[in-house]
Amino acid sequence: MNVVDKLHLKLKKAMLSHDEIEKRVLRMLISAVKNKEISTSKPVTESEFDVIVRKQIKEREEAMKDYKRGGREEAFEEERKEREILKKFSHPELSDEELEKLVSEAIEKLAVSSPKEIGKVMGFLMKSINGKASGDRVRKIVEKLL
Repeated sequence: MNVVDKLHLKLKKAMLSHDEIEKRVLRMLISAVKNKEISTSKPVTESEFDVIVRKQIKEREEAMKDYKRGGREEAFEEERKEREILKKFSHPELSDEELEKLVSEAIEKLAVSSPKEIGKVMGFLMKSINGKASGDRVRKIVEKLL
């Protein structure tokens, strides 16, 4: 069973339970997956799906910050609930220890010694990490170790 089929099953359950927020999130997620499939002309893989989910989570977190600053508590809560639903579909992120290990291995492999070469390390790492950690977290650890 592919990702879209699994999402449709969950959507059906949400419809039967009359969970409006989950229905909205699942429909949005199905739409994002289908858009990705159309743009690449092939089915979405698990890792691509995880990247899509993480992007959606990040969008919710940014909206939450904006709503909090604007004093819109009700809209903030809606976004928080949506983020929690999306997190159910996301694989857990790498821990800081795991990330530091990967970064130090990449630095060794690439023989990088200067902070000027952060881009080289980041490019290498982001391909191998493949959505299991945010770019901000990776950059902080790379800067720390260089």
